[in-house]
Formats: sequence, C-alpha cells, structure tokens
Amino acid sequence: MISSDTKSMEENPFESFKISSSDFLNSLENRTICPKCLKSRKFYCYNCFVPVKGTENLIPKVKLPLKVDIIKHPNECDGKSTSAHAAVLAPDDVRVFTYPCIPDYPDPSKVVLVFPGKNSLTLEEIASISSTIKQSTENHNDCIQNPGWSSPGNMENCSPCTNLKGNNSTNSHFSDEDKGGNLTAEEQDSTDLTLKQVSTKRKNEDTTTEDQKKQRTSLRDPPFERAVFIDSTWKQTKGIIADDRLKGMTCIQLKSRETKFWRHQKDNPGTYLSTIEAVYYLIRDYHELFVDSVYDGEYDNLLFFFSFMYQKIRTTYDGGKNLKAYKERAKINDASVNEIVE
Repeated sequence: MISSDTKSMEENPFESFKISSSDFLNSLENRTICPKCLKSRKFYCYNCFVPVKGTENLIPKVKLPLKVDIIKHPNECDGKSTSAHAAVLAPDDVRVFTYPCIPDYPDPSKVVLVFPGKNSLTLEEIASISSTIKQSTENHNDCIQNPGWSSPGNMENCSPCTNLKGNNSTNSHFSDEDKGGNLTAEEQDSTDLTLKQVSTKRKNEDTTTEDQKKQRTSLRDPPFERAVFIDSTWKQTKGIIADDRLKGMTCIQLKSRETKFWRHQKDNPGTYLSTIEAVYYLIRDYHELFVDSVYDGEYDNLLFFFSFMYQKIRTTYDGGKNLKAYKERAKINDASVNEIVE
C-alpha cells in the first residue's frame, strides 16, 4: 500500500508566465459600481463582463487568434465561474451564453467543440486531416487545369483521380464545372476521409517528433475559426452535450495538464481543468500549430485573474493544504498509484 502526503498549492506555478502585475487589485478594498448594470462588484462584473470603474486601463486585454464561445450551465454560480475571466480579458473574441441559449452556427465545419470523448480528436489530428484534404484538392486542381499533368503516372498523386481511374478515360471524368477548379460531389466524397479513420491512422502510424512538427506548423492553414466550451460540472455537462444544436460538431480534446483550480469537483482527477485554463491551453496549442511554432507568452494574460485568485486563496487558506479540492485529488492520486502497484 502506497500513500502520499496531502497535496498543497504550489508556491508560484505561474512564475514563468508573462502575466501583467495584479498588485493594484490588492489596493481595491471596497466594492465598486459596474459601469453597465450599476451593481456592486469587485474587480469586474461577472454579468456584464467588464472591469469595474477605475480599473479599465489597468486590466490587460488579450487578442486571440480565434473566436471562443462558452456555454455556461444555469446552475453555475456567476461569481465563481472562471468563464467570466475570458470574456473580461478578451472582450473582442469571447462570448458567454447561459444554457439553453446557444448561438446559431451557419457553418459548423468551422466550429469545434472542446469536449473529451472516445471520438474526440487532438489539434494535431485535425491539422493532419486539414492538410490531407487540402493537398488532395490542390493536386486535383492541378490535374484538371494542366492537360499534360493528368498522365497515368501523375494521377497517382491525385486522390480523386486515383479512385476514379479505370472507370473512365484519362480526362472523361472532368465535367465543364470541373474545368473551373471545383470537385464534383463524387470526387469530393473520395477526399472526405472520416475523422475516425484519420484519427486511427495517425495513432498507429504517426511517429513524427515534436521538433519535426514545430518546423512545419507555421505552414498550416487553421481548419476552424471558433471553439465552443461548456462551463459546468462533469455531471451537468451531459445534458448540454446532448443538445441537437451541438451535434455534428467535431469534438477535440486537449493535451493532459494538471489543473491549478481550487474548487472541488467530486471524483474528478487533477487533469480536469477549469474553464479559463482550458481556454488558455487551447489558444496556446492553436497558436503553436497554426500561428507560430514559437510561443512567447502572447496569451498568458488570460490567466490574469486566475493567477491572482490562486495566490489570494493560497495565502488565505494556509497554502491550500486543507482545501477539499486538494485533499480529494491526493486521495484519487493515491488510489491510482495503488491500483497500478497492486
């Protein structure tokens, strides 16, 4: 039997982050009026998602490389939810909705739902799918626009042509519409590999090193423009994820990271992130894959309020060693270790 000491909060887990100083927040002893709803608030208004009066020019603003929607369960306490952090710090790119309110997405193919599951994909897998389809389309356009290119030898490089080869003469499957550079419905179907197939293939065959991935990431086009998050407990999530308005969206899952959140969720391990942590890590991973392979803290200020509250709670609760969240995580970790050993 193996046991571990009760885990406490780290002294400064954000030391290497480029987060603006929040010292001025400590000087705000009294609550202040929200400039929109005129209600009494501390630091920011969690309903209007704006800083309180006097802090507008002190609280940082973050520009994100993609849009973010957060669907919050109605039972989530507004004052404790970290989704407000994202909306206050990135007001031009983040929207928060309270379920059952869900916005309309005219083109679901440009939207992903951040939710772990057996059919969820990683960002790397989505990037690979996007690159595969894009290259197939580019090859096919070359094939139909350059008469000499579509010889039997070159057709091997064109997925639609390879699949149709043998059924028609070399150029007979090109319609008048194809000559304009568009794929027919039948040819498009041949390029639309299912997410599950590509996911399985990557898991079995992808041996690319991290360095090799970083060298080529800046050449990739972003395959989606908006990410949807669900802000709720794990049990509450099931009702939202089953909503028909979210069905059909590609689900993605984040890399495993340990949360620094101080709120307790029963039976959940330390890898279950708070909403603002999940938003931050998705944006950071997205940046490294589709914007620039080198990350230089561009979005660290998304954790501005989170890091401030972390230190506040750590100081108030004697390092956090008696907080229920950390006691329960220690028990779960112990149980996992014992199960492996036994």
